[in-house]
Amino acid sequence: MPIANYSVLAGRPIAGKVVSGASAHYQITMQAGGGTFTVAVNIQSVDGSEVLYAIEEGFTPPDPLGLTALPMGITALRSEARGLALDYVRSTVNGAPMITKSQMTLLPKQSEKAKGSSAEAEAIQRAKAKALENAVITLLNMTIADKDGVIYAFGSAYADGGKVDGIHDIHMNQGNPANNHGGDNGVWQDGALFINLPSKGTWTAVFIAFQTESWSTDSVGNPV
Repeated sequence: MPIANYSVLAGRPIAGKVVSGASAHYQITMQAGGGTFTVAVNIQSVDGSEVLYAIEEGFTPPDPLGLTALPMGITALRSEARGLALDYVRSTVNGAPMITKSQMTLLPKQSEKAKGSSAEAEAIQRAKAKALENAVITLLNMTIADKDGVIYAFGSAYADGGKVDGIHDIHMNQGNPANNHGGDNGVWQDGALFINLPSKGTWTAVFIAFQTESWSTDSVGNPV
């Protein structure tokens, strides 16, 4: 079945921190609609599924007016075209693909050792492994500095203690092999971060996918 509770969270970021463990991620704390929410962004590769990512500056969302019209907080989205839902394979902006696999960069595992294992090579490899984390931190600080800055986080809304607490699955959610998160496959339910800085008049997008995911999918998001 597709991911649960596909939604977008619109809010003002107030803090961020790295959460380590089996599934390391960067946790952004957001203030929205009188409440506090968390956004979990995958920043490291785990279980053999290397992370692909793209930071698109000067980005134009498929529907910027629809996004800025949203209330602060969680908004449930229908997984269908002609709305605010995102699809890495199907979404377009001005007739061009919203994102392509060729635009994305491979994020090496933190545990990978550079060839030759020299100190300089290992330092470069560690820097590459932290590239996405550093980019998210930079964008977070820029948004906090902009008094009207807003982050729009697309993914699966989750709840702890009977209330909605935040968004995770902020990455491509289709094209998974049947034996590796295949149950999450679906169309028009992909995750991403869109950052709007009104003071600069700019949008920036963060797209995340995994090498195990296919970019050729059928009508229900399974790999072709």
